[in-house]
Amino acid sequence: MKTATAFAPAHITGLFTVEGHRCPEMRGSRGVGVSLGKGVHTTVYAEKSPRWKTQFRLNGRPAEAEVSKATVEEFKPFAPPHEVTVDHRVEVPIGAGYGSSGAGALSLALALNEALNAGLSSAEAAQLAHVAEVKCGTGLGTVLAETCGGLGLRVRAGAPGIGLCRRLPASRGKVVSIYWKPLSTRSFLKDPLVLKKISREGNRLLHRFMEKPTVEGFLSCSREFADRISLFTGTPMQEFMKKLEGEGFPLFTVNMFGWALFTLVTPEQLPELLSCLHSPKFLGGRVLVADIDGEGARLLG
Repeated sequence: MKTATAFAPAHITGLFTVEGHRCPEMRGSRGVGVSLGKGVHTTVYAEKSPRWKTQFRLNGRPAEAEVSKATVEEFKPFAPPHEVTVDHRVEVPIGAGYGSSGAGALSLALALNEALNAGLSSAEAAQLAHVAEVKCGTGLGTVLAETCGGLGLRVRAGAPGIGLCRRLPASRGKVVSIYWKPLSTRSFLKDPLVLKKISREGNRLLHRFMEKPTVEGFLSCSREFADRISLFTGTPMQEFMKKLEGEGFPLFTVNMFGWALFTLVTPEQLPELLSCLHSPKFLGGRVLVADIDGEGARLLG
């Protein structure tokens, strides 16, 4: 039996555009987001078999793992049949704009490539993860961003090796996020009115961000993007952000897509912010703190 393990960082997108194409490798998004030091660790156990057989575990429990199944399907032309067990360990909330499905697919693709001796380059393996996620409707630019790592600016849409992501300097090294509940990315990516707003506002704000590609510019443009597309107007999250601003903390904005907020802070700012978030005035969401991942997805061990 062959075993391989890979890690892909979680990723929070702040603003983006949708770039359509009939070919899934070319389909994707341009945008800006940040990759986290927390993400998905995936271990693959593979043994040659007369026919393909797969099973999936998520944090130790059997799981359906739709995007992971699709990723294995994309690999089948590149290797003989195997019996494969996939063990995902997910360190972030699922379905709330942390890129967990993309990170699961990407870490799986890297580990599968190694365990199956498929002979693909890392970029080629990552392309299969991108195709799987696009076909499943759970994301567009996440795999590209998680391959890049850091504060990433996706300047050309598409899968890794086709799209282009630039890692930008990040003056603040900590990501602080507050999570309430999941939200379906698929439902947004199928709504033509939402897509029209995203295209219009995303293009305008990306142009503005590229004139000042800083952490402050990222948070400001992302917040305006969330406000302009009006997905969270009138929700408790909007009130929560106003309370935080009233306390004088760095600007928070919304995970795309999730009932979750995030900001970037320096290590010196972190203790005071966490003290505030754990006070009775702000209780109600799960607080997640992570470093910024500076490497992107990779094989481990």
